[in-house]
Order: sequence, then C-alpha cells, then structure tokens
Amino acid sequence: MKKRLLTILFVLGCLFSATAQQDFFFTQQTFSRGNINPAGVGNTGDVDLFLLGRLQWLGVDNAPHTILLNATNYFQKIQSGVGLSLSYDALGIGHSTTEIKAEYSYQIDLNPNWILSMGISAGMFLGIYDPSANTLEQEAERMEKEKLQAGKEKEITPNFDLGFEINRRNLTLGVSCTHIQNNASTSYSSDRHIYAYSIFTQQLNKLWDLMIDLGYMNRNKVHLADLGVLAFYNRLFWGGFSWRPDLINGCNPSYLSILVGFEYHIVRFGYIYECGLGTRSTLPSNTHEILLSFRIPKKEKSID
Repeated sequence: MKKRLLTILFVLGCLFSATAQQDFFFTQQTFSRGNINPAGVGNTGDVDLFLLGRLQWLGVDNAPHTILLNATNYFQKIQSGVGLSLSYDALGIGHSTTEIKAEYSYQIDLNPNWILSMGISAGMFLGIYDPSANTLEQEAERMEKEKLQAGKEKEITPNFDLGFEINRRNLTLGVSCTHIQNNASTSYSSDRHIYAYSIFTQQLNKLWDLMIDLGYMNRNKVHLADLGVLAFYNRLFWGGFSWRPDLINGCNPSYLSILVGFEYHIVRFGYIYECGLGTRSTLPSNTHEILLSFRIPKKEKSID
C-alpha cells in the first residue's frame, strides 16, 4: 500500500513538472506579505521574522511540502524597508523549486493619515527535477524505465516583482505584480501574477478586535478571490476562516480554511487546516499550515 502511495506521489511530481508553477497562496499571509508584494516590507516598523510551512498528505513519505521565510526591517531615517524572502517547494519525488529575493520599499507620507509605500524586489528562481530520487524499483515495470532515469534537470531564472500599498491606521490597500518578466511559465518558473487586496481592522470593544481581508489573484486564466475574517480576543488569541473561490468556474473549486492561533509579546503562533470544496478540487483533505513569527521592537532613542 505504501509503495502505491509513493507511486502516486511520483506520478504527480511528473505531472507538476509538466505544468506551470504558481505562487504560494497562503491564508496566513495577512501577517506577512513581502513575498507577494515588496511594498509590504517594513510595514510594522520593527524587525520581523516570519516562518510558514505547508504540508499535504500528512504521514506519507515524500509528500508535497512548502516552506516560506520572510525577514524584514524598517529604517525611519531613510523611510525605507528592506527584506529577504526565501521559499522552498517540494512538489513530489525529485521535483522542487527554490526562490530567493531581496526586497525594498520606500514610504511617503501623503498626509497625517495616509502613507504610500512603493516596493521592488529582485532575485532568482531555481527549479530542479531529479528522477534518481525515485526508489520504486518494484513498480518500475508500470512505466517506461528510461523515463524515470532520464537524468537530473536544473534551471535558474531571474525574478522581479513590483508593488504598491497605501495605509492608514486601520486600513491597508495593496496591488502588486510578481514575475514581471515572464509572459509564460515553464516547468521550473512561474508566469506573471497580479494581486489586489484590502485589509481592514476594527476594535469592537476593550477585548475584541476584528480583521477582514478581501483579495484577488490572477495568473493567466486563473482568477481567485479571497475572503477572510479573523477575530482577536484580548490581543492574545485569534481565530477565523478564509474562503477562496474560483471566479471563472462558478466557485468550483473553492478552498475553505480554518485558522487558530495566539500571540504573546514578540511571538506569534498559528495553525490552519484547509480543505478543497467542489467537484473540480484537487486539494487533499489533510492540508496543514503552521506559522511562527517573531517581532522585535526597536528601542527608541531618547532626546536629551
């Protein structure tokens, strides 16, 4: 049974190698979005370290998994944020992609209430396909063995992103474009993505705060919306949901996520369970994400 599962994973890895790559669409990126919009770098004013992991088919060897790391800082004197984003995506047996990029944003005070942030990022995209990672010798007769041992492939491509954000105390509006230079995708690099989003926060009373986010992502013929609601209790515990429907096919498929977490001083921890809805859904029923972030406040210099 285990070998059959591994065979399925290997076949899926081959299929993913032959299809277009797509940016990660994490529900919890409300908290850190530099990898999809460089204008969001340094928006907290503190040093921020953000780690996010995604795992599918829990308990199965070589199951697809993804890791994202964002590190950002803000420098008040030059009104600039800088960041580094690193992501690794293991799509299946022998197939992986790695992206690393440096990010920069510049902020302009439009008036006492509104701040405009403009961001750019540049980096590289590394795609690797290594059939030698397959160990299914007893199953090889089901396929043409020479295809399984076709040799290692590697491709490195440049990557550039551009984005804008406008912020006030409880509202963020953003738009961005990732992989600007790519009109089409390959087995190892992604094509152009366009994002638009709004994030609204409101204090309901002394104990409860509410966050509502609306988002949109376009990639080629893919159009996804995003509706998310998070409630914060005493600024310590939080929970909510996110729904991402496919706008072209009558919300089929769509993806439902349940989020829970807590934060204490400089530490934030979150967990998400995501499932696919609709007859067109290809998402496994046991998809999980874990978030861990550290926000390090800067010491304010006293003026004598």
